[in-house]
Amino acid sequence: DVGGFCNGILAGLVAITAGCANVEPWESIIIGLVGGLVYQGASMLLKRLKVDDVVDAFPVHGACGIWGIVALGLFGNPDEGMGGNGVFYGGDQLGTQLFAGFLIILWAGGLSVLIFLPLRKLGMLRMGDEFQEKGADVMEHSPAKAYSESPDAATARDVRV
Repeated sequence: DVGGFCNGILAGLVAITAGCANVEPWESIIIGLVGGLVYQGASMLLKRLKVDDVVDAFPVHGACGIWGIVALGLFGNPDEGMGGNGVFYGGDQLGTQLFAGFLIILWAGGLSVLIFLPLRKLGMLRMGDEFQEKGADVMEHSPAKAYSESPDAATARDVRV
């Protein structure tokens, strides 16, 4: 699965972004590897819950971003002079990081509800039945030939993805 492989790499990069200036290189490797696992778990959970996230945006950016925030509260040795204050070194940064993660979830969730709830009530979040049936990629985003080995674009549109 090339998409999952690439998203796993991106997940590790997202996870280390919050603490990149405050952790040692070896700690960043651990944070990134755990980020890949967090991505995989969140992606599998969304599939199990039947949540439609085609590009795995939430597992990569949401779940791994939160992991990165929490990881900064765990790692980062204050004695190294890089500004870290992680629990693993006797620091007290974890509470601050958890509170920040909570505020981010509250802010993003609240704004999402304010935007998407009215759109849902107005019926503006779903594509038409034809788009649902054939898929937006086939209908609008790509040349028809992209999904078929047939050089005839007309027959390629009839291919079910």
